[in-house]
Amino acid sequence: MNTTRRGPRARAFSRSFLGVAAWSAMVTAFAQTPPAPVPAASAWIIGHMSYRGKNKGQHYTLNANVVVPGNPSNPGASAAFAVDDDGKVTAVGQTAYQPTQGLSTVRREFDTPKPPMTGEQGPRYLMVCSWPLDDQRHAAGPVSIGFAERDDTRTKVSKDGTLQESLTMHWVGIPAPRAQAKFAAKDYCGEVARTGKSSAPMWMLPGKS
Repeated sequence: MNTTRRGPRARAFSRSFLGVAAWSAMVTAFAQTPPAPVPAASAWIIGHMSYRGKNKGQHYTLNANVVVPGNPSNPGASAAFAVDDDGKVTAVGQTAYQPTQGLSTVRREFDTPKPPMTGEQGPRYLMVCSWPLDDQRHAAGPVSIGFAERDDTRTKVSKDGTLQESLTMHWVGIPAPRAQAKFAAKDYCGEVARTGKSSAPMWMLPGKS
């Protein structure tokens, strides 16, 4: 029987080759593993202020939504919160029930304390949360949370002389680490999911600044 003894240099080369092969396989495995999907939030405001005529007054609508990964078809509920440049957290609104959770939406119509509304009155960041509901419309699973930041490049104010002006604003989705610490004082989303109410003050109540 023939046996071949490898010298130290050959054994070292073999170990090196195996190490490189193992590292290459690990890198390839990581490269082929896609990142886990995360909730994606966005929002917009559109409204107008009329200074005279039969439509005198103001009216604004906010629509905030979060796309839940997997597009779940079960019923769900949602809520939205805001934080301004001073760090104050306020409740934007909530939806107690919607037939599918996949695209959870919070819609609110409101007036501003001091019309007309300006871009600076819009929150800097939004947190939009969603959770599944059971047949009794109780929270039945984890809360999905997405974050969005105000995009000032898309804020548009249009004026028609002294008659009226309109405003549109947008918030775009951002990675959670950029905003979640600003909402970390308490579990705002969990509170609404458990109790149906929020202890945070309401954003943009008429007559209050």
